[in-house]
Amino acid sequence: MKILLVTGKIAEREVRKIAEKYDCDVYVADVDVASFITPKHLENLDLSRYDIVIVPGLASGDWKRLEDEKGVKIRLGTIHYADLPLLLENIDKIELSHEIPACKLLNINKAEENMRLVDSLDKCYFHIGDVRIGGRMKIVAEIVDATKLDNDSLIAKIEYYLKSGADIIDLGIPLEFDSRDVERVVKVARDCCDALSIDTFNRKAVEIGVKYGVDMIMSVSNENLDCLELAKDKAVVVVDRNVNNLLKLVEKAKKYTEKIIADPLLDPLDVFSSLMRYYEFRKRCSIPLLMGVGNVTELMDADSIGINALLAYIAEEIGCQILFTTEASDKTRGSIRELKVATYMAKVSKLKRVPPKDLGFDLLVFKEKRIRRNKCEAGNIVEAKPSEFTRDPMGDFRIWIDDRIYCQHEKATVVGDKAKDILDTIIRLGLVSRLDHAGYLGRELKKAEMALKLGKSYVQDEELNFGIYSKEFSTDHTKRQKD
Repeated sequence: MKILLVTGKIAEREVRKIAEKYDCDVYVADVDVASFITPKHLENLDLSRYDIVIVPGLASGDWKRLEDEKGVKIRLGTIHYADLPLLLENIDKIELSHEIPACKLLNINKAEENMRLVDSLDKCYFHIGDVRIGGRMKIVAEIVDATKLDNDSLIAKIEYYLKSGADIIDLGIPLEFDSRDVERVVKVARDCCDALSIDTFNRKAVEIGVKYGVDMIMSVSNENLDCLELAKDKAVVVVDRNVNNLLKLVEKAKKYTEKIIADPLLDPLDVFSSLMRYYEFRKRCSIPLLMGVGNVTELMDADSIGINALLAYIAEEIGCQILFTTEASDKTRGSIRELKVATYMAKVSKLKRVPPKDLGFDLLVFKEKRIRRNKCEAGNIVEAKPSEFTRDPMGDFRIWIDDRIYCQHEKATVVGDKAKDILDTIIRLGLVSRLDHAGYLGRELKKAEMALKLGKSYVQDEELNFGIYSKEFSTDHTKRQKD
């Protein structure tokens, strides 16, 4: 296949290195930045000897029209030249687009392929409601103190959990409750999800849950063993920190139901020993295992993404079928979505016998697999210095985030999800007159947008907190170490 790579002047040297390795030709358009290339830059070229012309991923224009005129495929390549090798190695396996950059297509195709592989697994222990237990690990998401929520709040929470990727909704019942509230929340939740469980040590609450349609009873131990009598065709999770005792509980549960799940309990104060219990139980018994990863994420002041990814991978290796979590605290917001991705990553890794990387989906947020450095030659360097504050005669703005970004001026409050959209609107309304004020708004609005996306707090004129990545922490910590 004869390939022409199109690039700009700045990236020319690196693109030529790649082209030489993969026997491609290179055309350097008369423009510095490759993303500024348009169809006009190629209109006078003879492309007839090429099978495909690959233009930069962010190059804009009607490439379909030019392709039709030239009679040669002209498609978008990768956004960054560093990803070109991956594209060229897979050029025969992918149909490139006129609109979607190749790197995104490669990820989409690979992700879809891997997800189909996992979803095609047909192993089934049993069903909980309409959810098949087997194949990919399923996620049980607990709504803590469910009876304390009104109906609208409960429905909103369930919808959020399901959208995030929960397979089974669990209603956590507090120690003190009103039976009417248990009945209410079970009825409401029953209409919202395909699989429903109840988590309580109280037999009365379990009776109500069973009566109004829960599919699973959580947390049955020697302390509330009589709850097994209510199981019938329901799934039951039996729990104990002692493997021998847990095996005895399993045998007792078999008298009431065939849908038994064991939970050796993941202890946040003794994680390694807990995992060894799971490992020992799995060697001695083949029934489904549940791992309560939320026990660790809720009780550790560390980002939940990495914790969830690692625990899901370990759970898959041990042979667990269900992961249990919640989003009861702000720091664990997003845990359900993180676990959903992690279950696919772990299963693909196991099936293909490859590390859980380069699968088309990942859990990288603050870090990248490859840092892409686009350097230019600098000239006429001027050292940056701050200027004195001068108030804009058009007035000030107050910025905050809720479910969206709010930018309040005395004449209007502009609301949106993207910093650019809000700033464009402010300029269009004539609410700002100084360039330095517009620059300030751009910075603050972008901070607000980042905070909104990352689920972090935003306070106007304060830096976003990135913990150990903040300069202040690093400086203070280093000083303390020296002292």
